[in-house]
Amino acid sequence: MKKLKHHLLHPLLDILFPQYCTGCAQTLHAGEELLCLSCFDKLPFTGLEQIPDNETDVRLYGKLAHMHAAPLLYFIEEGLVQELMHQLKYRNRPDLGIFLGKLIAHRYARTEWFKSIDIIVPVPLHRKKMYRRGYNQSASIAAGISAVSGIPVAEKAIKRSINTASQTHMTRLERLENVSGAFVAGRQVQALAGKHVLLVDDVLTTGATLAACGNAILQLPDTRLSIATAALAIT
Repeated sequence: MKKLKHHLLHPLLDILFPQYCTGCAQTLHAGEELLCLSCFDKLPFTGLEQIPDNETDVRLYGKLAHMHAAPLLYFIEEGLVQELMHQLKYRNRPDLGIFLGKLIAHRYARTEWFKSIDIIVPVPLHRKKMYRRGYNQSASIAAGISAVSGIPVAEKAIKRSINTASQTHMTRLERLENVSGAFVAGRQVQALAGKHVLLVDDVLTTGATLAACGNAILQLPDTRLSIATAALAIT
């Protein structure tokens, strides 16, 4: 009976409270989630999860001793992914992070390296930034990955001890200096020892933030590290 009521009410709720596509603002139809099918088909998936020693590894070379690295989408200026990332970070849309995390889990489940992941760690925000924003966009992506894969999330394993400045207009060297020493062990850190950790962030640009955070994780004994981000900035 409950299922029947839900089936009957769902179309009515869609009429009373229509949902709109995040990409084009058109009304979503049944079966569409956050993006209409047209916008979803335009998502520039990288496919890098299937490619060893890909362009992400090149950006992280010499900065971080990782196993695998794979962003989900290409971040192109003025494109759909830029709009998604902007809404995720600045428009109170953690649901977009969960959506992207679910996409990561579904697509990466085809790879052997992802099957060996033991635990997920989102890149943390400083407490002041967390207070202003109300949520950590990387944690929402991690939650989406966990929801599909069942892999646990250790959100408190690493903490951000320095409230770093925005890196949007910084050079590569300035980014490295900006995040140097910014990450330290948190209260859940021992949960990572001896594990294959998936470090999750929203956008990979130069890799400075991921390297700083990842190297804090690799201080633990017998820890292996792989990287997943929602997007890869085209530089």
